[in-house]
Amino acid sequence: MHKSTYFIRLVLLISLIVTSIFSFIQIDQNLAKILIQDKLLHAAVFSLITFLAYASKFDVNRITIFIGLILYGLLIEITQNYLSYRSFELYDLLSDIVGVAIGYSAWKFLKKLHPDY
Repeated sequence: MHKSTYFIRLVLLISLIVTSIFSFIQIDQNLAKILIQDKLLHAAVFSLITFLAYASKFDVNRITIFIGLILYGLLIEITQNYLSYRSFELYDLLSDIVGVAIGYSAWKFLKKLHPDY
């Protein structure tokens, strides 16, 4: 396995940890409004995570990664439903799914440009 694959996997792991932490901590609503539009942030984060997951060259079916990341987003939303300071938002989940689709498309585009990677 190429050294860059190990680095990509490390970045993926760190991204998943940071995303999980930020998904469950309490955030001041004023700060949340200042951040990039919430739904765009969801799509961007899941695009990055998805791209990294495919670039990590795990020995699993592509659809498994795709569904696994959508389930990760669903799990976050379900968990937030049980937190007093967070809530389940269907549009957040839909933004996560859009992000997964964008990340997968970006990875497929890169594979066309660099088929040997």
